[in-house]
Amino acid sequence: MIPRQLVLRNFLSYRQATLSFAGLHLACICGANGAGKSSLLEAIAWALWGQSRASREDDVIYYGEMEAQVTFEFSVQGQTYRVVRLRRREQQTVLELQVQTAAGYTSLTGRSLRATQDKIIQILRLDYHTFINSAYLRQGRADEFMAKRPSERKQLLASLLGLDQYETLAEAARDRARDYKAQINVLEQHLQTLREQIAQEPTLRAQQSAVSQQIQQQRQQIEQCQQRLQEQRAAYHVHQLQQQDYKHLQQQRDTLATTIAHLEQQCQTLRQEQATIADLEARAPLLEAAVSQWQSLKTAEAQLQQCFGDYQRLRQERDRHQQQLDQQRQDLLRTLHSLESQQQFLQQQCQQLEKLLKQEHQIVAALEQLQRSRAQLQAQEELQQKVFPLLQAKQRLELERQQQEQRLRSRRDELQQLWRHLHQQVERQPALQEAVTLITAQIETLEKQRIYQDHVREKGLERRRFLEQLQARQREYERQISQLEQRLELLNQPGAICPLCQRPLDAQHHQAVLRRNAAEKEELLNQVWVIREQLAVTEREIQVLRREYLNIGYEISQLTQLFEQRGQLQQQLQSTQDLEPQLDRLAKEIQQIEQQLADGPQETLEELQVIEAELVRLNYDEKNLAIARAQVEKWRWAEAKEQELRQAQRQYRQTQQQLPALMTQQEKLQRQLNALETTSPLAQTLASIDQQLAALAYDPAQHAQIQAQLAALEPDYEAYQTLQRGRSRQPQLRQDLQHLEETLQQQREQLQRITDKLATLEDTARTASRLAAELNQRQQELLKQQQTLEANLAQHGKLTAELEQLHRLAQEYAQGEQTLAHLRHQYRLYCELAQALGKNGIPAMLIETVLPHLEAETNHILGRLSNHQLHVQFITQRSRRRNGADTKPIETLDILIADCQGTRPYESYSGGEAFRINFALRLALARLLAQRSGSDVQFLIIDEGFGTQDAQGCERLIAALNAIAPEFHCILAITHVPALKEAFQTRIEVTKTAGASQLTIIA
Repeated sequence: MIPRQLVLRNFLSYRQATLSFAGLHLACICGANGAGKSSLLEAIAWALWGQSRASREDDVIYYGEMEAQVTFEFSVQGQTYRVVRLRRREQQTVLELQVQTAAGYTSLTGRSLRATQDKIIQILRLDYHTFINSAYLRQGRADEFMAKRPSERKQLLASLLGLDQYETLAEAARDRARDYKAQINVLEQHLQTLREQIAQEPTLRAQQSAVSQQIQQQRQQIEQCQQRLQEQRAAYHVHQLQQQDYKHLQQQRDTLATTIAHLEQQCQTLRQEQATIADLEARAPLLEAAVSQWQSLKTAEAQLQQCFGDYQRLRQERDRHQQQLDQQRQDLLRTLHSLESQQQFLQQQCQQLEKLLKQEHQIVAALEQLQRSRAQLQAQEELQQKVFPLLQAKQRLELERQQQEQRLRSRRDELQQLWRHLHQQVERQPALQEAVTLITAQIETLEKQRIYQDHVREKGLERRRFLEQLQARQREYERQISQLEQRLELLNQPGAICPLCQRPLDAQHHQAVLRRNAAEKEELLNQVWVIREQLAVTEREIQVLRREYLNIGYEISQLTQLFEQRGQLQQQLQSTQDLEPQLDRLAKEIQQIEQQLADGPQETLEELQVIEAELVRLNYDEKNLAIARAQVEKWRWAEAKEQELRQAQRQYRQTQQQLPALMTQQEKLQRQLNALETTSPLAQTLASIDQQLAALAYDPAQHAQIQAQLAALEPDYEAYQTLQRGRSRQPQLRQDLQHLEETLQQQREQLQRITDKLATLEDTARTASRLAAELNQRQQELLKQQQTLEANLAQHGKLTAELEQLHRLAQEYAQGEQTLAHLRHQYRLYCELAQALGKNGIPAMLIETVLPHLEAETNHILGRLSNHQLHVQFITQRSRRRNGADTKPIETLDILIADCQGTRPYESYSGGEAFRINFALRLALARLLAQRSGSDVQFLIIDEGFGTQDAQGCERLIAALNAIAPEFHCILAITHVPALKEAFQTRIEVTKTAGASQLTIIA
């Protein structure tokens, strides 16, 4: 990854900032503590991976703003990409990924945030945790790699080397092994079930013989039962007609009884109504007096109801005007209180401004001192401008010498590593040849399985066609059986005719036709049972073929993967040939580089001496510049105070002008409030409404008393109305009662006649009921015998099919034994493959080959930082003792640190020494990551840590950075140490003004 441009908007302490990486090779980011140096680089990690030091996602947004956005442009393998990440408060994050084309930027954004993030990681081939443990030395986390447990260090190193794919392959092999194990368990259980089923064959044959005898006996019993049932049906038909007459009479009797009960109820109702009218006639004088009183009260209540409407209207109007009056009073009071508050605020503001105006003489004196300090600072900066090019030239010459030496050493190490790598490839030729032979044998086996799968498919199609033919024949037989059943039902009716010639049948021919049709039906039923047995057998065969087809398909699905593996192995085998000439050429080039390193560069020595003499003549001291800057910073407050003073003078004049107008408004509002209660139109309207209410003289208590008296007289009024209606209906009631009594007498006589007829038919009904019960019993007996026969026939067919199935199961058992042996072989093969691809297999071997290079590079950098006083060593295995006996070594990644006093724990080293150790290890990891093809990171970030170093340690750190600079496209170091800032050719100055961070590039 090569950075191109970074644009920030409302991110952490930045409001708006843009950083172009063009021309930045080895630069430092400097500024005061809290100015926003680390935030500038945190933006890169947040844009690419959405990770930052903030505890909550909304904390990355600048205080007071609603959203933050970071745009980061970078290149990978010559292709330029742009990532835009936007975060709004209390909302989801928006992430966009774009790629640069000839027509501009084109979107590569996925359907979701996770999909887009995965694309970014895929392009970079680097996740966040790997980045911060290799290419980004974050503030306060320089020891993160050392602080991890040994197992975590090894896992991190494996991730850096791109060895995760081996774990993926190992997991796939373990999945295949588990699949084969599951298939073995299932097949073993299936074979055990087959053995148990095959052992049941003698029992099934004995059961089949017993069922055949039962079928013969039941057929004879059914024929006898059908003859007796025909005789009983003829006798029952005669008695059934008589029973229908009996039921009809019963229905008539029930209808008459219901009618008589209804008539009696009507007579009772009429008699009760006559009695009620007689009672009311006795109370007639009292009811007439109550009605007269009710009418007079009703007239008075109507008059009061009219007054109530006027009274209610006036009350509502008075309440409405009273609310308006109260609202105007509240508005005047609120306005008055607001003016009083403004007056108090202006008075307090005048007091505060008077305090500031008294400081005017002090501020003027400070401004004069600020001008003198700036003149001194300008003189020192002019001197710095003369010295700075000389320092840069000196640094450039020293850097060129170091870079040339470092390039030679890096080239030598690279060639040595390449020589070892090629030598290992030559040694791998026998193993690759053996692997190609093994995979070729597996491919030939699976090709044979593919041919067998085609045969299984053809057999399954043939069984499916046979199944469809059986189903068609079954439907045809069932249709013929239905026709025969209809024909037999017609023959069993009295006066049946021949179904062929349509002539009457005598008894002999009738029985012959019945037997012939019954025989045809029996033959068709036997054919149907045979077809059903064949259908069951065929369906089981199809299921067995389907399972076998799927199992074979699962096995040959690995064929494509095996072809790819064989091609890869053959390519690797081909690439290991003809490597001897390359090894000789590499050895000669390594020898030439060793000679160049021994001679050393001598071209720039004279130019360095001239530059150092000129620096001595100018006698520039960084302390004088720092003192001048400090004086300017000391008196810079006077400028801000001057602006505040001018603004305070203007505000004081404005305040003095506003106070008299506020007091005049307060007096006017007070007069309006006093007049509101007496002389306002609303007050006069309320007085008028009160006079109208007094003139109306409406009494609510009197109105309620009259309504109560009306409610008490209401029952007597209703009784009087009922009496009037009863007097007019009296003749009609007597006539209706007489008619009902005559009708009731006629219905009772008819009911008696029907009851007598039912008594004569009761014996016939009981006889018909008995015959129906006997006929139903005979039919149930015949049905049970037929069901038993059908069950025995089904049992016989089932036993026959089970015997045939046992024969096929014996063949399936023999084939299953062969399949089980093959599955066990595959299970052992994938178990061994999973173990070889696991973390203790090939990945561990690759880490063992990389660790020497990492250890050498770390010690090389650490030697330059510590004057060869510190040394590290990587330990990948250690022995453990358990119960006093040696056991298998433990896989680990321990780091031993030694100095001139011996090996000591990492925690016992001082802060400066610990930082040098971590810095060397992290630089070595970064170089390793840059040299590996799995992740093209050419960007190194060093965030703080220099403050723990003395002057000599800082010089060694700068020398180490210059040495590794050619390996990276851009190196950024964050520091606030003045001596280190001047050692870099390019500086990025970060300052914070008005609460926001700003940056300036100084070349």
